Parts: sequence; structure tokens; C-alpha cells
Amino acid sequence: MGMTIALLIAGCQKSPPTENTNHAERPAPTKVIATGPPGFPPPVMDKPYPATGIVALINKKEGWIEINHDEIKDLMPAMQMEFWVKDNSLLDKVKVGDRVDFTVVETKKGEYLTEIKRSSTAATPPK
Repeated sequence: MGMTIALLIAGCQKSPPTENTNHAERPAPTKVIATGPPGFPPPVMDKPYPATGIVALINKKEGWIEINHDEIKDLMPAMQMEFWVKDNSLLDKVKVGDRVDFTVVETKKGEYLTEIKRSSTAATPPK
């Protein structure tokens, strides 16, 4: 087993130097992601962003909800995406097809919903 490790290390050291310089000239992809979507400023960490949309899917077991949302001002364009929830009990307040008002907070781990409620202009009539 010791021979295999020695061969792998020796093999790694034989890469041509020109290969390394090509990688150094390319911009790091994370720089592009960190700026936010095109036309939107970089997200402000821990700032609440109010939003509206229609619930597409609810996953209570894993603690996330998928919403087809309108543009979230200063955060992202309109799209359908999944959001983690800070508290799973938020998912009990809505159902698939509901038009909802919600609050998104950007964290280092991703976007989280801190609040969600059925919109006053609900897509489905209240019971």
C-alpha cells in the first residue's frame, strides 16, 4: 500500500508547469456568483427582503418550500426556487397553490424564509 501512495505523489509532481499558469489566468467563478444575479446588487447578509409568490411545493420533512415568486427587489429576478425555512411550523400556515407574502433573509448558508403568510389577494379562496 505504501508503494501506491508513493506512485500517486510522484505522478502528481510530474504535471507540466504550463498547465498551472493557464489556471491562474482564469477568473475564479465564485467572484461572479458573489455579485448576485445580473442587474441586481450583491445581497446584504441578514437583511429581510419582502416578497410575494405562489407556493409550488412544500417539503415539511426536510424543511423547505418551493415558491414561484415575483421579483424580489434588490435580491433576485422572478423565478421558481426552493427556500429553507427557519422554523418548520411556517410550512403549516400555507398550502400548494396559495398566493403568499414572505420574507427572505440571505445568510452565508443560503436564503431562508423567516416569515410566510397567505396573501390578502390569495389565489385560492379562504376556507
